[in-house]
Amino acid sequence: MIKKIFTLLLVAFTTISNAQNTFTSKIVDSENNEVLIGATILLKGTTNGVNTNTQGSAILENIPNGKQTIIVSYIGYQEREMIYTFPQAGLVVHEIKLTPSDSEIDEIIIEATRSNRTVANLPTRTEVLTEEIDEAASMEASKISHLITHSTGIQVQTTAAGSNGAVVRIQGLNG
Repeated sequence: MIKKIFTLLLVAFTTISNAQNTFTSKIVDSENNEVLIGATILLKGTTNGVNTNTQGSAILENIPNGKQTIIVSYIGYQEREMIYTFPQAGLVVHEIKLTPSDSEIDEIIIEATRSNRTVANLPTRTEVLTEEIDEAASMEASKISHLITHSTGIQVQTTAAGSNGAVVRIQGLNG
């Protein structure tokens, strides 16, 4: 009977000593008390962290007992490190105020130039293989029209169906 009581006490003590705690917080701007959406709360030395919701609130879970350092950061604000002892008595919502930082992000200058040349005046590089030239030269006249209509960048547009008139456009330009 004593062994059962001792085992029960040992299990209860182990469970209490390994209890995981939570840290409930609300992150606000120190100047105007506006909530900071997306601020990061991190347990120092771990990957255990959470971001604030649209109300600026967050609950960090699985915090071991003892003194723990909580890091709070947000873009454009000074990072804060605070030490808390866990477990804490009752449900406490910590309101943490972050101060805007004086550092600024370097400015980026984007420059562009514009040329007054029109598309019709731009030179275009065209590469033709000698094999294709030899093959096209030996074709019959009826197959040449087929070759032209199936070549990349060449478009044949019929202008008069009765007289078989056509306009050829090469890369969108009149040819």
